[in-house]
Amino acid sequence: LADLQRLKENNPEVTVLSGSGDENYIQNMADDGWDELGQDIASNTHLKDLHLDERALNDHKMSFLFRRLTRSSSIADVNFSDNELSVAGVRSMVPFLQNANN
Repeated sequence: LADLQRLKENNPEVTVLSGSGDENYIQNMADDGWDELGQDIASNTHLKDLHLDERALNDHKMSFLFRRLTRSSSIADVNFSDNELSVAGVRSMVPFLQNANN
């Protein structure tokens, strides 16, 4: 949780954000929390790696996470392995992917 606050503050020490579905704050995050996390990630200029794996995400959470996470100037690596995502969940990432720095 400290990393989430430092992410929000755009702390240059936070270059990796990782979480799994086994962690309580991930399990208990409400829709507005995923929406806010998306905004915080989009506003952050230091985050390089975003790893949310092992049942951290589903289609519903993805839709809220990527509602405001439509671009990032810093993310170079995304890992969403071992999540239950369908085409609908991946589709919510399209604006982010279209705006990714090449």
